[in-house]
Amino acid sequence: MLGMGVFKQLIKELYEWLLHSIDVATQHLVAMVLKISMVKYLVKEFHDRFIYFIDLLAQHFIIVALSSLLVLVFGVLIGVFVFYNSKARAFLLPVVNFLYTIPSLALFALFIPVIGVGLKNALLVLVLYGLLPIVHSTYNALKEVREEVIKAAIGLGCNPKELFFKVRFLLAIPQILVGLRIAVVMLVAMAGIGALIGAGGLGQAIFRGLNTQNTTLLVAGSLIIALFSVLADQFVSVFQHENALQRLFSQNATQKQKRRVYINLAVFLLLLLASALWLIPRNAIEEKPLVVATKPSSEQYILGEILSLLLEKHHIPIKRAFGIGGGTMNIHPALLRGDFDLYVEYTGTAWVNTLKNPLTQKVDFETIKKRYEKEFNLLWVGLLGFNNTYSLAISKEDAQKYAIETFSDLALHSPNFDFGAEFDFFEREDAFKGLIKAYRFHFRSLHEMDINLRYKSFESHKINALDVFTTDAQIKDLDLKVLKDDKGFFPNYQAGIIIRKEVVKKYPEALEILEKLDSKFSDEVMQDLNYQVEVLKKSPKIVAKDFLERLGL
Repeated sequence: MLGMGVFKQLIKELYEWLLHSIDVATQHLVAMVLKISMVKYLVKEFHDRFIYFIDLLAQHFIIVALSSLLVLVFGVLIGVFVFYNSKARAFLLPVVNFLYTIPSLALFALFIPVIGVGLKNALLVLVLYGLLPIVHSTYNALKEVREEVIKAAIGLGCNPKELFFKVRFLLAIPQILVGLRIAVVMLVAMAGIGALIGAGGLGQAIFRGLNTQNTTLLVAGSLIIALFSVLADQFVSVFQHENALQRLFSQNATQKQKRRVYINLAVFLLLLLASALWLIPRNAIEEKPLVVATKPSSEQYILGEILSLLLEKHHIPIKRAFGIGGGTMNIHPALLRGDFDLYVEYTGTAWVNTLKNPLTQKVDFETIKKRYEKEFNLLWVGLLGFNNTYSLAISKEDAQKYAIETFSDLALHSPNFDFGAEFDFFEREDAFKGLIKAYRFHFRSLHEMDINLRYKSFESHKINALDVFTTDAQIKDLDLKVLKDDKGFFPNYQAGIIIRKEVVKKYPEALEILEKLDSKFSDEVMQDLNYQVEVLKKSPKIVAKDFLERLGL
């Protein structure tokens, strides 16, 4: 009997081991299939968007190269200055440290009213961020030169200038390069955020992928940035290897070291020149291009492409500045400065946020047109025909469970709901601030998040109520219940095109071209276009092109 019991136990353990082995093998097989599938999609993405990625890579290289050079020059100068000036050191080092603690996106936004959007803004912020490792490494390297070395140099007859250049600075080079290596890798990563303020670069692929629910594009952009970081790190390491740069400055380098340093510099300069030449035909053509801006959403990408393709078809040069972070808050001031030339806006946003009208006052399009022309010298080119207004949504199961049809119904049951919305929704009077006054919601919890993560949070059950735009594709995809705004709180958000008056003077035909889009959309049409991009994973440009072809435009 004892032998039989042992035998049964062995059989049981063998069976459990077999099940575990099958489970592990299955997991590995699934992981392998997913990896192969992702690689296949990535290869297709790179193939289909090859020119697009080369454009972004060239932009990213220029941003990183210029910011790295500026950081190196100013960082070393500040490091030297604070080493020799104790009063300046007591002030400047804490300032450099403080700048590093400010969130990068906040700095980008902070300088928009001062210097606008684009490359200048990105360079300024990246330089401010990159100073810390260079300043500290320079200061510490100079400070750590041993006193006996200094005394020996003075004893050999070195004057103060020679003492600095031939002793202190020369001995500090290896540590300065350590700081530069850290700064360059950091700048490669941070330059991606510059896409949010129209600076271009590989961050554009990441944010476009995020905004259009295109994971492959997001991963592709991230992988290129990661590879760029590795290559940038290796570039600086060449100067560090066997103290090659230090030996070159001390005229003590071998021919092999000299050759490696010079080849490294030559490759850098050639890549910088190639990037500039690659982008010149697109940015510095005979006529200054019109800059089409968009907010960071699938709908805006599609509409931006529709405007761009339509104008390009009529031989008007176009530059795309898509996915501008902050939306109207940053695009409108940039439009007034002339950084952007046209974009699609919504009447409700213009009425409440730009013109500062009270929510109680009904949106009047004629008033909007007159005030925009008078106060901002901007023209509204009709209306596209769809109303992308705010609403609230829950699952159909919850709607049935609690018998919820309207906002007022949701308010009664709001303690049972976790509500999620984008950051600016909670800050706007025409959104959450006014909404809770009108309906007296008391949600169980509130969750602020990026606009493109609301639906993923809903799918993962982190929230069970959210704000939606009535043309959102995910409403259809997730089969949500869109509730009725029974008190009419949200204003109409009719989409229309805003263009600078100066542009119309230069290109009078642009007005007539854009007017062809008047009333060519509906809520259902726009939702379908969004669905093609966000769910079917089509390119916004392809969707826009197909739409224009269907219209015969």
